[in-house]
Amino acid sequence: MGKYWLDTDVLIQAKDGLYSFDIAAEFWIFLEEQANTGTLCSSIQVYGEIMRFQDKEDALIKWAMPRKATALFSVPDKDVQAACGKIGDHVVNTYTERVPAVAQFLGGADPWTIAHALCDGGTVVSHESRLDPSAKKPKIPNVCHAFGIGCIGLPAMLKALKFRFGGKA
Repeated sequence: MGKYWLDTDVLIQAKDGLYSFDIAAEFWIFLEEQANTGTLCSSIQVYGEIMRFQDKEDALIKWAMPRKATALFSVPDKDVQAACGKIGDHVVNTYTERVPAVAQFLGGADPWTIAHALCDGGTVVSHESRLDPSAKKPKIPNVCHAFGIGCIGLPAMLKALKFRFGGKA
């Protein structure tokens, strides 16, 4: 089984919501532990988005910075780069009337996260976890579906990995 690949929004919404650092430090420790065992990670492009879109005093930036060169943030190899090109071609050919939305999607970390999962046989973890065939712009679950990649939400991943506060099942 491949890894779970976290998209940027999962980390941002976790930090801003129920898994904020001051409420749920165990969640962030769990993510790092799972990354160290090879169970989950993100693309280095996710790290880049975190650095671009967050206030430099933000807790997520402070958490991510010392983990940049760890198993949590994966650098794409040639296979992932080639897969990202195929994903780009698919998105461009599928959403021909939505050029700005295509450019925005392809300019972010989402295609890289999907490409890593494709090459790894993994699953993308995103808050956009529902397939929407009528979507007029690129959505992570739709692109994942086109390539036969699983796409689930954060709660489903945490359940599959048996995350529990207090460390007990």
